[in-house]
Amino acid sequence: MRLLEILFYLLKINSKTTIKNLAEMFNVCEKTIQRDLDKLSLLGIPIISYRGVNGGIEIDKNYIIAKYILTDNDYKDLILSLYISQHIKPDLKKTDLIEKFRLVDSDRCNKILEKLKEIFIIDLDEDQSIDKKDIYKVIEDAIDDKSFVKLQLENTIMEVFPISYVLKKEGLYLYCYDEEYKLVLMNMVFDALKCDRYYTGSIIKYNDNKSKLKIIYNF
Repeated sequence: MRLLEILFYLLKINSKTTIKNLAEMFNVCEKTIQRDLDKLSLLGIPIISYRGVNGGIEIDKNYIIAKYILTDNDYKDLILSLYISQHIKPDLKKTDLIEKFRLVDSDRCNKILEKLKEIFIIDLDEDQSIDKKDIYKVIEDAIDDKSFVKLQLENTIMEVFPISYVLKKEGLYLYCYDEEYKLVLMNMVFDALKCDRYYTGSIIKYNDNKSKLKIIYNF
């Protein structure tokens, strides 16, 4: 979701900024911002880079987001994903991404949201979700930097290399590695601390490995 936030910010300011400024704004390292900009470029966003003392980056001023670049099904799927995600990730609510899409195409966005709120009710423990936001932030930074994290569970501490989140019917899990691949139920994680230990090996993706995983519900 950070990619969309960066895209909307660059469109909003309509002028040059720097990777350093973006890193400070989104609270990540400059290498992470550079990777995000590379991804946007691969998606066809015309990002222009200027070198030198007065250098920086900006989006080509001739670029606009067309209202109808997405099909109706694409648009519905995108709004549904944001609608669900902002209930799972508390920080996403602060970004107002849905509101930004509403500004681009108000009628279509409002119609989809009204129907979603009628037929797709999400009732999660809001207080618990807010308490977890710092844990998610530490883990996501570690994923970006390919570093290990120490996870505080109820009766133990485990040091793992975080790979991705996995949403299953029992809840949200962390897919991670430490001598073996594991799924850790995020509701069992009470704290997380980033380590100065990095992983440089190859990784087996979750979908290629899910039948062999050790699942950790509790200890």
